[in-house]
Amino acid sequence: MSSCRLLVPDGSLQKVVHQLLAEAGIPISYPGERSYRGVIGNERLFPPPFNIATRMRPWDMPTIIADRKAELAFTGEDLIWEAGCEGKVIVLERYPLSRAGRGFTQLVVAVPNNSLIAKVSDLRPEHEVWTEYPNSAANWFASQGVNPTIRCCHGSLEALLEFADAIFENREWGETLKVGGWQTIAEVRKCQLCLITCSEALENFEQRKIIDEVRLLLGAVMAARRLCLIKCNVLAGRYDEVLSVMVMYSTGGTPTVSQLVGDKGFVLELVVESALVDGLLPLLKEAGAELIVQTPIDKFVR
Repeated sequence: MSSCRLLVPDGSLQKVVHQLLAEAGIPISYPGERSYRGVIGNERLFPPPFNIATRMRPWDMPTIIADRKAELAFTGEDLIWEAGCEGKVIVLERYPLSRAGRGFTQLVVAVPNNSLIAKVSDLRPEHEVWTEYPNSAANWFASQGVNPTIRCCHGSLEALLEFADAIFENREWGETLKVGGWQTIAEVRKCQLCLITCSEALENFEQRKIIDEVRLLLGAVMAARRLCLIKCNVLAGRYDEVLSVMVMYSTGGTPTVSQLVGDKGFVLELVVESALVDGLLPLLKEAGAELIVQTPIDKFVR
């Protein structure tokens, strides 16, 4: 039997990834808080003995996938870059998910507010840049034509205000840096949560089927999170007016139309962007729609 071994993140990404998997019908449960081996509650996709998900630091996942010791993992683009695995793993999807809800993080270079370093080109070999990304920092600074001293730090870089000339940091909103007395002088790259695999898994027919279905289910959940279903009744004489409003707000599909009992009118259903509903409802009512209902969607596949 051939199946996929799944790695899920520990730490700040744990909650958002586990919630996404659960909504996709791939829930993971743990025998205890300290356990790093969770049981995947979907034996159709992950039959025993492959129904175990290993929870670990996202930093370690790119290397494990590149070495073909697992087939699916959730990690960050920044960590793929740091591990030197950009050409060794395949990014299947990027998801706009993060701990604080922005949808991406950003690698930046920051200096203390009172620093004389105003731009990256001001950095000299005697300047110390502290970071959790020593490989990425060294490569990026070299591409900018500067060669500061790179110091590796594991923990809160903001605490190094009195000790570092600069930090190479991953931020989401940047508020922690501001409060800590730092100012950003360069934005290096945006990073998102990624679902990754290896080329060998995609070349395996059985594993490829599982990977494709996992992608489909996760994508259906992500799509549904920004959509909703609008249903309404309309009398025959106002049908054209209501239909034209619905078409304006369509996500690309056409409204579903069914007839009311007794030929008294029609029921129209349409998938729309949730953010647009407040503007749509008054227009529908004005056009003649009745009994308008907004319903959340669990999954959506175009």
